[in-house]
Amino acid sequence: MNRKLARMLSVAVTASPLLIGGCMVGLQGPPPSQASSPPPPPPRGGWRAEQPPPPPPPGYVPPGQMRREEVHERNEERRAEHQEEKAERREDHAERKAEQAERKEERREDHADRKAEHLADKAERKEEKAERKEEKKEEHGHGHKK
Repeated sequence: MNRKLARMLSVAVTASPLLIGGCMVGLQGPPPSQASSPPPPPPRGGWRAEQPPPPPPPGYVPPGQMRREEVHERNEERRAEHQEEKAERREDHAERKAEQAERKEERREDHADRKAEHLADKAERKEEKAERKEEKKEEHGHGHKK
């Protein structure tokens, strides 16, 4: 009976790979014929370095990108126009200030002339008054004799 059992076991062991569809021995990793090459070396900046996105395929630009560029161009044009207008306003303002300064200087000169004339007239009137007062004293004899 031992012979029958041994024979049966040997037939079962040899036939089991055909029935199961694989080898009974456990191997780790792929078989030597399917072994892969070593992993590629890390990139220059390291594995986590940010890489720029690939450029879009030639001939195709997303419509949003086209609109974006148009908007940037329009903004640049507006900015340039605004700067020109600002420069013109500054020039106009500087001219107005210069004219105003000239007018102010003229007013000061006129005022100084009028003041000088007024002071001269005042001094003249004062002298005339003093002369009249002396004449009046002499005429009426109000002066005290000594």
